[in-house]
Amino acid sequence: MRRVLAVCCASVAFVSCAAGVASAGGGDDRVVLRPGDGITFSAEPTPGWCSVAAIGHDDAGRLVAITAGHCYRTGTSPIWKVDEQHRGAIGTETDVASTGSVDPLGFPTDEVADYAVVLLDETRVRGSNTSSPNDRGERVVLESVAVFGAGEQPVGTHCAAGRSTSVACAQGDVRMDENLMSSPLLMRPGDSGGPLVRAETGEWMGLSVGYRLPETPVSDDPALWTQIPDTRFAAYQRADRILTEIDARGGIGSGFRLVDTP
Repeated sequence: MRRVLAVCCASVAFVSCAAGVASAGGGDDRVVLRPGDGITFSAEPTPGWCSVAAIGHDDAGRLVAITAGHCYRTGTSPIWKVDEQHRGAIGTETDVASTGSVDPLGFPTDEVADYAVVLLDETRVRGSNTSSPNDRGERVVLESVAVFGAGEQPVGTHCAAGRSTSVACAQGDVRMDENLMSSPLLMRPGDSGGPLVRAETGEWMGLSVGYRLPETPVSDDPALWTQIPDTRFAAYQRADRILTEIDARGGIGSGFRLVDTP
């Protein structure tokens, strides 16, 4: 990873009954990619992975996944699902990516968006908009894309999913900047790129990119900035900003539509 303290989240994929993927018994034996699943750049079971945030189809009908841009390698590297490398690569990187921006300590800043688009092979992989459950039976489901303004946003219970952490939830407001949002919901290394979801509505809010220094003011009164600590210092890339930028670029991923199949 090029980023210090980078963390991640999860991904969604579209279940498509493409010709030629059914097994002899009539079932579908493709790899299943779910929100929170890990992806890796090696066919070997070596350490080092990120997670995927969302999967859908673009305007050209291509199946694509979105992950964190700081996970980006070469733009053409093959992608495997973590723990299922023996089943073969499920897709490749594309050149549609933005690796984000960091301060001198490696913490993400708001200047540059952080995302990458992966092109998936529908003959090898099918997807789900529902994560695997954690040990309490909690799951992440992506139903739509949240659109936010700036500043404090009341979102209630919000959950993230990632390869390392599984599903975790928190309550409270999030703070919106141009590209990033801040939440108290902390994830672990390996979760980078996975989704942050509003639990009550299934809105995809963003994807995990790391930590921010806990210095964002939580009051409009500067006199209180040193008296009220901001505990919301997990950094998530805004999903609405990702899709706006991908659309502006055109090409792979533009016109992205979330899948809706469990």
